[in-house]
Amino acid sequence: MIATQNQYTGSGIDILASLDRLIAESADPASVFAGRLDTTAVGVVGHSQGASGALNAMRRSGGAIRTAITVELPRTGLCSDALSCTDPAAIETGSVFLINGSADTLISPSEQPLPVEVVGVQSHRAYYDALTVPKVWATLEGADHNDVQGTPACADGQLACGTGVYGFLGYPTAWLAARLRGDAKAAAAFVTGSGALYAPSPHWRNQMGTITG
Repeated sequence: MIATQNQYTGSGIDILASLDRLIAESADPASVFAGRLDTTAVGVVGHSQGASGALNAMRRSGGAIRTAITVELPRTGLCSDALSCTDPAAIETGSVFLINGSADTLISPSEQPLPVEVVGVQSHRAYYDALTVPKVWATLEGADHNDVQGTPACADGQLACGTGVYGFLGYPTAWLAARLRGDAKAAAAFVTGSGALYAPSPHWRNQMGTITG
């Protein structure tokens, strides 16, 4: 696992640079990573601005990044420049698991009051609808924008954090196991209609996807 310390991650440039470096290290007989990396099983996970970066990196990776998990992906009206904006319709390879919190109605809302044709992609439903690759979307009940940053619970006074990271642990882990390791049991959780994610739950809403097996 690699994480950036850059405060501006929306473009995905850091992610792609890290991937290039690891691929080079894997091919270098003198590197500690030689022969130890599966460069065919690369996934990215990002939160907030980093979620935009995850999608941008996957789009620009030429298929090297196989899947992305986005947590609290910001509506496009908040992106700082064209490079950090995310165009879901331009993603042609990979797969995406979109996760947002029901309490995050400002930065990562589930719905938008006006149609995409008028205001652009300003909601998770609009992101989901625009993606043409295999995809899943689910909203975690009660989670706000920064719950995923819990350590693991929310710290006293932590802004936009209600319940902590707990709810983000299970299904994202299963998604990576399914998409990158071919874990059949994990993959079954996301099969549209029959998967465990789609069962009635007090913890999730807006569960939808296009995974067929």
